[in-house]
Amino acid sequence: MSTYICEKCGCIDNTACGGNYWAVSYSISKFKKDGTAIKKCFKDEYANTHVLCVECTPAEYSDGSIKREAGKWHNMFLKKHWSEYGTKEKLIADCKRNNGSVVNAIEYFNDNL
Repeated sequence: MSTYICEKCGCIDNTACGGNYWAVSYSISKFKKDGTAIKKCFKDEYANTHVLCVECTPAEYSDGSIKREAGKWHNMFLKKHWSEYGTKEKLIADCKRNNGSVVNAIEYFNDNL
C-alpha cells in the first residue's frame, strides 16, 4: 500500500490505515483539474483540504457521523516523522519513482517548507 506525509504532524502514514488521504486527495485533484468544488467530508475545514494521518484526522464527518478510528494512531507500524526516513531530497526522489512511496512528498515539501 502507498504511504504519504501527514500535512499536520509530518508523520508517514499508509493510505489504507484510516486517515483522510483518499477523500481529500481525490477532491483536490478534481478541483485542480476542472474546478469542481472541494467536497466537505469533515466539519473541520482544515481536514477537507489537507491530507492527514489517522491520528490527526478529526472524528466528525460533515453529516455528524463519527469516524471510529480517527484521533488515535492505528499501531499497524510505529508512528515516525518523515525526517526519520531520510532527507527531503530522498523522499522526493522516492515519490518520483511512482512506486507508492510518500506519494505526496513533492506537494508536501512545496507547501510546507
